[in-house]
Amino acid sequence: MKDILPDIAWLLGGLAETELAFPERNETFPLITITETGNTASVVLGGKDRYSVIIVQADVYAEDPQTARDIAVSASRILTEKGARRTFSQLITDEKYPRVCMRFRFGIDEETGRVVSI
Repeated sequence: MKDILPDIAWLLGGLAETELAFPERNETFPLITITETGNTASVVLGGKDRYSVIIVQADVYAEDPQTARDIAVSASRILTEKGARRTFSQLITDEKYPRVCMRFRFGIDEETGRVVSI
């Protein structure tokens, strides 16, 4: 089982402050939060995980919906270029702060650490 959240945080860190959970301190915007929502061993060989499917949710918060959308588009491009597949995206404006919620699916070759598009 591989933890890819630090790698994703590093990749998206140039777009906005990036956290692994919504901070309990004063919010600074824009902000990207990253959460792993699934991690399944799809192939096990010789008693070891060989191939895993990981689902990650990225929430892009901003002070206005257009900024959230713009950052989300850039985040999606970055993760897609690294082999992820976006499976969901929605602009949410009925909360305290506008956000774009996105989910990405990653296939991970556990032996090599490579992200494999699925």
